[in-house]
Amino acid sequence: MTESTPDSLFRPDNAAWRSLSPRYVVVRRLSALLTSLVFWCVAAAASWIALQLTWLTAVIAGVGLAWTAWRVVRAGRWVRSWGWAERDSDLCITHGLWTRELTVIPFGRLQMVEVSSGPLLRSQGLANVQLITAAVQSRATIPGLPHADAVALRDRMIELSEAGGAGL
Repeated sequence: MTESTPDSLFRPDNAAWRSLSPRYVVVRRLSALLTSLVFWCVAAAASWIALQLTWLTAVIAGVGLAWTAWRVVRAGRWVRSWGWAERDSDLCITHGLWTRELTVIPFGRLQMVEVSSGPLLRSQGLANVQLITAAVQSRATIPGLPHADAVALRDRMIELSEAGGAGL
């Protein structure tokens, strides 16, 4: 029986692991700022208009500021928690800060590869790659890849899935 570390459970040793682009941290931080700004400003304004209680509005604004700061600071660790690796017959994706997760997708089960890039991702030259198999719960995504890496991964996944006899 071999000894294993907690990290080896979520990062098999027989693979060359790759990380997300560091520019994806900018996307996550901007996204956190924009969504929090809208939500907490609306909440504070609604409390002031509806109740006209200064102390309650200040508490809501303070909680919103703390929550936003936490999300902005945490974005870097969240992005660094992601990793992916191509092995001979499958693709491994791992992520998570509190709850670690490992998804292994056999190339022969791959049905579709989607590449997407919204305005924030495009501004940083990044894209998301989503791999879809026949299983309902196996929609695996690798976010924040540079465009060239996303195109190369998409093309390799299509080629390897065809070679593995994928398609129903």
